[in-house]
Amino acid sequence: MADRIDPTRAGYAFANRFVNVLVTLPNGTPLRTAGLCGGMAYSMLDHARAGRDVPSWPAGLFAPGRVPPDGHLVADHLRSRQLDSFRSLSALRFVGWSVLPDADLGPVAGVRTRTRRELPGILRALTRGRPVVLGMVVARNPVRSGDNHQVVATGFTRDTATGDVVLALLDPNTPGREVTLVETADGWRASNGRLWRGFFHHAYAPRTPPPLPSASRRPTARVRAGTPLALVHVATGRLLVVGDGEPALHATGATTWVPTSGDDPGLLGEGARVRLVATDARRGGRDTLALVDGTPTLAVTPGGAATDTWRVVVDGGGPWRQGSRVRLVHDATGALLRGGTAHPTTTFSPDPSTWWTIASI
Repeated sequence: MADRIDPTRAGYAFANRFVNVLVTLPNGTPLRTAGLCGGMAYSMLDHARAGRDVPSWPAGLFAPGRVPPDGHLVADHLRSRQLDSFRSLSALRFVGWSVLPDADLGPVAGVRTRTRRELPGILRALTRGRPVVLGMVVARNPVRSGDNHQVVATGFTRDTATGDVVLALLDPNTPGREVTLVETADGWRASNGRLWRGFFHHAYAPRTPPPLPSASRRPTARVRAGTPLALVHVATGRLLVVGDGEPALHATGATTWVPTSGDDPGLLGEGARVRLVATDARRGGRDTLALVDGTPTLAVTPGGAATDTWRVVVDGGGPWRQGSRVRLVHDATGALLRGGTAHPTTTFSPDPSTWWTIASI
């Protein structure tokens, strides 16, 4: 068998806590799915097939929420793949299996029998090193079919004592670690505590994942003056870059920013005053991020000026680390650098649109 997939790089760093209402029934009852598990499963498999890690976005960056908000590049991507996961005949089995009994009922095969029929094909795919999406069934009526779930099976072993199959899963509900699944007398028990009635091999059509910025994969590393870093807007996942000679927010970009500080040329932290010097192949470190008439812009300031000094406010205080959320406060005016549009703006009211973090370069 192929080597197991590393769940810390192949799986998202946040748990599937999205609220996703597919449709509202005529009686006013909302039909919800289990968050965006299908989109997360499809995305994880997309990235694995492309030989790429999923973008790293720890849940703490989105506090008090725990997932990327609406409008975030990752959230939009996952919602798109969630819809793809339901655009197949295979998805109808979520509803069909939800009305079946566990055991066979006369000529009607129950969920247990149907799961055992699915298993050989799943094991063949895994033996060939091909992870598969599984449709996990727990609901017992169609109205509750949104409680069903999707995961990625990445491999399997056999219990040395019993010979029973032990499936290895990437479960969007359990980030950062592998989940195992074994059959018991009551159903299929997962190591994260869930008991499933059964599962089927869910259809999957691969897509090349879009370029999605990632927060730093070295979250505990300290930020040092003079070291280039990439800045990403937490609420949208867009990078702060130089576009057409001005600061801009894009999904991709090669701009890095070098924090320079006359006060503390070493490690930076809460309250540090820095100039952010834009560096890329064209600019070569000539310009700094400045504020002119309330508008973020680039200014050529070889000797530094009051318009281009920013104070770093670290969420929770303390050292500025690569995994920190920070606000950048214009030193002379007290305006906060704000994202959310094609170009950064400013505000005097701290809100989720004023958080930034360091991106993976």
